[in-house]
Amino acid sequence: MNKLPLKTSPKILALLISSTFLSSAGFSASLQAETELEHVDIHNDAKVKQSNRNERMLKLKNDIVHTEIITAEKIEKKHAASLAQAIENEPGVKVNTDCSLCGVKRVTLSGLKGEHTTIMINGVPNSSLMEGFYGFDAIPTAGVTAIEVARGAGASLVSPEAIGGVVNVVTAKPYNDRLMFDISRGTNNYHKYQFVGTKVSADKNTAFALAAQSDQRGQVDVDNNYVNESPELTNRAMNLQVWHKLSEKNKIDFRIEDQYSEVFGGPMLNTSFAMSKFDARTQGNGDADFIDGHVKNKPTAGTNARDFLENIISTKQSYTGKWTHDVSDDLQTQVIGSYVDATLDSVYEHITYKADQDIYYLDGRADYFLNDQHALTFGVDFKKDDYSSVSTGGTANVRGPAGDSYKLTTTGAYIKDFWTPSNSLEISAALRIDQIDVDFIDQNREFKETILSPRFHARYLHDFSWTSRFSAGQGYRVPLAFFETDHGIVDNPLIMDVDKLEKSNSFQYSLDYNSAQTGFETSYSYTSVDNLAMIDASDPVNTKIINAEKTGVVQHLGVSANHQIDGHWAIEASAEKFMYDGNYRDTFGIIPTEERLSLTLDYDGHGHDWDVSTTVTWIGSRNYADYSGADYGNHYKDKLNTKNNGDSSPAYFTVDLKVARDVAKNWSLYAGANNLLDYTQTGSGSSPLFYDTDGAVDVTHIWGPLRGREIYAGIKADF
Repeated sequence: MNKLPLKTSPKILALLISSTFLSSAGFSASLQAETELEHVDIHNDAKVKQSNRNERMLKLKNDIVHTEIITAEKIEKKHAASLAQAIENEPGVKVNTDCSLCGVKRVTLSGLKGEHTTIMINGVPNSSLMEGFYGFDAIPTAGVTAIEVARGAGASLVSPEAIGGVVNVVTAKPYNDRLMFDISRGTNNYHKYQFVGTKVSADKNTAFALAAQSDQRGQVDVDNNYVNESPELTNRAMNLQVWHKLSEKNKIDFRIEDQYSEVFGGPMLNTSFAMSKFDARTQGNGDADFIDGHVKNKPTAGTNARDFLENIISTKQSYTGKWTHDVSDDLQTQVIGSYVDATLDSVYEHITYKADQDIYYLDGRADYFLNDQHALTFGVDFKKDDYSSVSTGGTANVRGPAGDSYKLTTTGAYIKDFWTPSNSLEISAALRIDQIDVDFIDQNREFKETILSPRFHARYLHDFSWTSRFSAGQGYRVPLAFFETDHGIVDNPLIMDVDKLEKSNSFQYSLDYNSAQTGFETSYSYTSVDNLAMIDASDPVNTKIINAEKTGVVQHLGVSANHQIDGHWAIEASAEKFMYDGNYRDTFGIIPTEERLSLTLDYDGHGHDWDVSTTVTWIGSRNYADYSGADYGNHYKDKLNTKNNGDSSPAYFTVDLKVARDVAKNWSLYAGANNLLDYTQTGSGSSPLFYDTDGAVDVTHIWGPLRGREIYAGIKADF
């Protein structure tokens, strides 16, 4: 991430001396001023105070904002092909599957809902609405040097709508030439092919990085009823980034990315139910049902593949440029511009849904070193987000507006003061003002609002090892994205009856310890959200989106530790509790995680030629009655509603394993298994498919793993 540059003027040197424990550019108090790391090898940051061995463990960023770093080494240890796999089960992070047919992913931070999480690429908040549903599976890990997770409102100065927090994907500037390819294949039609190439000019003024990836995971049908519990995922992506030093005072960089993703879910391919994708798409509509009215059986003769088909094709092209100018030793300016074009072309059973989104983003800021204790950041930004959609099927059964098109314009200004009153204390206070203009085009409805968003951060260094962080802030979200609309499954007319912004108040405290062999952290967060957008269950005719009248509260308590046992063995463990009040619980459609334990054991031995890593993750039981909105108590295995799914989900654990060996200087072989013990919720007797009280089939009874054991092996070359 791009921190404020290290200066050599007396004023800057004095400021650095007064804050010995800061990073090389420690005035960066939030993600807002961070768009790239100092080096590709982020473990060279000595201030993290951990050994290189712990690069495969979670790291806490040396910054005033509480930020966890998932390093490139840890991403590789997980054998993660996508952003979703890379951040899954990290502290405070949960990747939820909200549909067994399409596999839509919602990433929650500290227990907040998926729509409250913002994706950023190199500190730029230019993610599309579609990425909040399908992007976490589509964003590749090829070329990613780190993933940063900052939880809580106020984590990012340029993304105030991130009520839950920010997931920032970092592709850092290279400092040497490199060529890497990684090829792996596995069971269930799995493959991952990655290529990364970097080139640095002889004068070090210009650098290039090219990354490309192709990956796929096949359908899963544990109960062999010809309807999958998890879909086929196919992704292709490429990105090119260029950095150039125009002069001693001017630097530019430019990034272009292209992504293609396809989800094919529902009818199992190469069966009598659906011979091919074309066969599934072209079948007529039937009546979704199972033989003898039980979800464990195959579909009835009157059921067609199209009754379960969910086929989603999404694309994204983005272009981002940045110019940094050193006006003087004390003043730096930066301008960022970005454009995103995203599309969605989907089939949801008998409904089609197509959408196009164009995002324009512009940010101009200045960082000014006022004196030996104060550094100011101030700037303005502008975002224009146009989303248009059309649909066929549903009640109208004709091509027309889907009801969720909108035009959003946000104009903002911000100022932040970073203050170091002593060697041990850092304080950051910031304020944003935003003018928001939303026009729901299909609804003939719009609202405007001006909002102030203050935030406060403090870091206190008790000694060289112990650090406290405290943050408090307010955030907001424009209620635009809803699973029921963007998923395309709304049969009834959609009515956007929201006229208020979702607004949050949050605070977080953390205490961490770092030494050469040991890292420890405990944290607590509290967030209240007003005007939560939700479906009005009292309207049986329309799908009406309204603002909740009551405030919802979410709390998260976590403890994590890692330790380098000796020169070969390292261990990492975490324990977490997610707590939701009744108002927030009522808004869930899928029951969330409440308790989670994780244990990772890492071995590096025999001359460091071997690397073995295994992770055990435990998820606690949940009571269905606590989540009235999800209504799991009325999910039945049979059409006559005589066999329910119990009154709670069972506790369970999963195991992941990877073994790698260096076979030559630049070559390594590896093999592993995700979900080694092959535990799935369907295998335990609880399918995600169910009958509701009206005898209709639905697909969202989800509480556990839907994909079983996946074995893989591969080869990697890095020159």
